[in-house]
Amino acid sequence: MNDGRVAIVTGANTGIGEAIADRLSRDGWSLGYATRKDDDESRAVYGRLKARGAVSWTVGDLSEPEVPGRVAKETLDTFGRVDLLVNNAGLTGAKPALDLTADDFDTIFRVDVLASFLLAQAVAPAMQKRGGGSIVNITSVHEHIPRPGFAFYASAKAALGMLTRSLALEWGEHGIRVNAVAPGVIATPRNEADAEELDPEVPLGRPGKPEEVAALVAWLGSDEAAYVTGSSYVMDGGMIQQVVAKPAEG
Repeated sequence: MNDGRVAIVTGANTGIGEAIADRLSRDGWSLGYATRKDDDESRAVYGRLKARGAVSWTVGDLSEPEVPGRVAKETLDTFGRVDLLVNNAGLTGAKPALDLTADDFDTIFRVDVLASFLLAQAVAPAMQKRGGGSIVNITSVHEHIPRPGFAFYASAKAALGMLTRSLALEWGEHGIRVNAVAPGVIATPRNEADAEELDPEVPLGRPGKPEEVAALVAWLGSDEAAYVTGSSYVMDGGMIQQVVAKPAEG
């Protein structure tokens, strides 16, 4: 039982975000459910979550600076508390570096970094009043290793990783734990083709499942992880090792 605890999950209508929202709902959490659109897909997920427990649904584009604060306010107005924030919403933009523009930078960094910071900043005072809480930022294996075509995306995830460490350092005295989860190749509808192509790069020989990421997030939000902060948990089947298939010859 979670004793009425409340979690906010952004980008919760598909893929990893949907799996996280589903896991937390099954574990008894009340949810602040945040999506960019009010469409059939989002309504279907909301309906499934609502059938299982209490849900506050906020619709808004997180690239707009006022939206993160609204997500936090509507959740707090509904439930009176926030115990876990999962900054999952993010954008991926793959382009050769010479083709990238200032608009590309703004688009990716506003959602992947700024919105995550503004949401954390908005919920931190409420967490502090209750003696603590947990913030989990969903980064990427590319928080730690680059990939051609991901100059801005990898940089944004690295920035979110450092933001994670910085907030953990500043807010630890208030009992607020801040960690990152860095998924590798995860089989979601958005990247199914890329996941299949990258399978040979993964020592475990398969893509990860969204539910596996959700299980790690659920642990980080639980009391079992009460002494964990400032860490980035890579969940990539060993891909970060950058295995070279051909053995070295002496």
